[in-house]
Amino acid sequence: MIRLTGFELKKILQRKIVWITFVVFMAFQLFLICGSYFISSRYVDGKFLETKAEMFKTDRKNAERLSGRKIDNILLAEIEESRKYIPEKAEESESYEYLSSKEYNEKTRPYEEINRLVHYMAGGMENKDNTGTLTQEMLYSARHKTQEIIWDDYKLSKAEKKYWQEKEKELPEVFTYKYGGIYSNIIDMGGCYYICMFITFFIAICITGVFTDEHTRRTDQLVLCTKYGRWQGYASKIIAGCIVTTSATLILYVATLICFLGIYGTGNFSAMVQVVAAPLYPGSITAGKAALIMTALLFLSSAVLCIVTMALSELLKSNTGTMAIVIAVAFLLARLIDVPDNFKFIRKIWNMIPINILKADEGFFDLRLWNIFGIKFTLWQMAFVAYIIIGVIFFFIGKRKYCKYQVSGR
Repeated sequence: MIRLTGFELKKILQRKIVWITFVVFMAFQLFLICGSYFISSRYVDGKFLETKAEMFKTDRKNAERLSGRKIDNILLAEIEESRKYIPEKAEESESYEYLSSKEYNEKTRPYEEINRLVHYMAGGMENKDNTGTLTQEMLYSARHKTQEIIWDDYKLSKAEKKYWQEKEKELPEVFTYKYGGIYSNIIDMGGCYYICMFITFFIAICITGVFTDEHTRRTDQLVLCTKYGRWQGYASKIIAGCIVTTSATLILYVATLICFLGIYGTGNFSAMVQVVAAPLYPGSITAGKAALIMTALLFLSSAVLCIVTMALSELLKSNTGTMAIVIAVAFLLARLIDVPDNFKFIRKIWNMIPINILKADEGFFDLRLWNIFGIKFTLWQMAFVAYIIIGVIFFFIGKRKYCKYQVSGR
């Protein structure tokens, strides 16, 4: 089996399309992450303001300076004070004179990121009351009210609302802001989501031919009549395809991590996802744990999609047909079709497709639950089980088709 797997690996890696496709996608990923950092600049009113590298460094320094601060009345008062330097007219707040001024860079800019976070937590509410300042009681009360609106939009049942209310009680009454750094970017689109997108295309382009090439080149008759032409041959092809796919995923992931580490720094593993990615999420998960879970889902979904693709290629005996199905279902339709919230069951299934579950604001932080024998699972928890089951089912479907295939009519 080991020798057969090595032979199948060699066959895959000798194909030029595999290396060309991988290099192209690697270049795309690095450009998406680092392109703006190294080659872009900010121009306002036709005047140079700063390079994107300087912008990232400044924003990172400001965020790290605030890291560890509680979002309480003291910090809210500082944020309110920083807003006093913002011009009332929107066009003036985007002018070169303002953005290059000392007041903006020393008084307002250091609080910009946390200011956006507070605004989102408050649901866009006005920050004025009788005292003239947004208080922590107002902020967290507004967050709870916004949550209830979101829960109604999600069409959550009473049992689901109760589940999340219990999870909300596990959170501290006052949040602590911590800089997410590399972890928040893994959760964001530039991390696991983009890697999943490129690996989906990589599988569709490079892995579909593992089985079909034998049929198109008419070498299947020779292979299937050998001592190891059936079960062992099938398993070795599947293993080889998964090794290539997971290796490509790993290289893309490590390259992405290195770029994130250089640009954004390590950040804080224990940062709440509420302060770095999902302000309204009621679960008590940290940014570091969320990044690890997404990483595990990325690698598992890559291997399972590889198995599904290879099984389909054996069923269809067509590279083009398999490629079209994988790209259409696993990427294009999943991203282009928005299933209405009224179709709750379909929406839950749809958001568990890898390209959706790895998008934080789509599937990963989706509040709809699966109730299995009285036990409630979130979408990402259920995804682990579903992916394994789907992988096993397609593995044996492909095995049955491959092992019973007979060469005829030639």
